[in-house]
Parts: sequence; structure tokens; C-alpha cells
Amino acid sequence: ACLSSYVSRSRWFFVLAPSVFHEEGHMCNYATWRARGWCRFERLARVLTPAADTTMLLITDGSCVRQAVAQQFLIEPVGRGSFTVESDRATLAGKLEKMIHSKLRHLAESGCVGEYRRWLSSFSSLFSGLPTDWSTVRPIELPEASYVSEVDRFLSMHHFKSATDRPHGTSAVHIASALGEARIVEALLARRASAEYRERRTEQAFG
Repeated sequence: ACLSSYVSRSRWFFVLAPSVFHEEGHMCNYATWRARGWCRFERLARVLTPAADTTMLLITDGSCVRQAVAQQFLIEPVGRGSFTVESDRATLAGKLEKMIHSKLRHLAESGCVGEYRRWLSSFSSLFSGLPTDWSTVRPIELPEASYVSEVDRFLSMHHFKSATDRPHGTSAVHIASALGEARIVEALLARRASAEYRERRTEQAFG
């Protein structure tokens, strides 16, 4: 928890990754930094911070500073990184779940519904390789309500007014499909949701 708290309170995030030889003889650089599980966790902690600016600056030598691509976390999940201590995967799984819930709560309270839904649809990637059943990690609940069915609960939890509601581009079908909720997808289609929905180009990105 200390690492994620420290990152969330930091104005600047620098990745110092020059090309140098390790004392054991192998080369260390930005590629090896990105391959390490703990470094991937640091990067994701930066993206998950509630701060508006999640910029990461990369320094590879004394004369070059450029912006790092934080969104690489989508194809380089923490759990698929390398760990010297294997048990660290389980340690980070719990920390990551808390960080994501904090991010979702912040987005929900800020009214950033589009980005909220994008994070939900990325669960399978975020928890890939970690000893966590990501399908059981649910978003924050809305105020108590009486749900007529499972699909009504799904729509309410994901801030949809109906099966066809998609004011921010992403549809309920998109989210249910990304989460592997086959029964929900079938129920949505039965309520006239379309399988042909496409996200809008103006949909807000991660960050």
C-alpha cells in the first residue's frame, strides 16, 4: 500500500532506465524495466492515481527525456512480469484490487462514466497472471436498489439506464462481453441491445 500511496502523491514520475550492464553481466535498459513485475506495478499505480496528470517521463541517457507510454500496461500486465520472489504475485494481487476499486470510486463520484466503463472492461488483462479470479472482482455498488433480475443489477452497477443506453459510446454489450458474462450478453440482446454497436472515436482514453 505504501508504494501506491507514494505514487499517487507524487507530482512527477520518472523512469530512470539507461542501457548499462548489470554486475552479473546482462544488459539492463527500458525493456528490462518493463519486463519486471514490480516495475509494471509502479507504472499501473501511476495510471490508477486519481490525479489528473498521469504523465510518465523516461530518461535513458543524460541528454534525452521523453514521455513514456503508460498505456502499455494493457498488453504488459503485472502478473505476466518477472519476479525474483514468486510469492510477490499474490502480494500485488491484493494491492491491485484495492487500487482499482479506489480508481472506480473516484471515477464514479466524478461522473467519468466513459472511463469508468473502460476500466471495467480491462479486468481480464489487468489481473492476467495473478492468483486472483478476476471475474469475482466487482465494481463498486450503487446505492441499495431492488433488482428485478441479474441483468438489471448489471445495468445499474455499470451506470446504464437500459440495455440500449450508450451515451458515452461504450455499450452494456461491450462491458458484458469483455467480462465474459455470456448470460448477461444474451439477456441484453433479448432486450434489443445490438451486437453491432461500435465505440465512438471520442471515447475517453485511460488515464
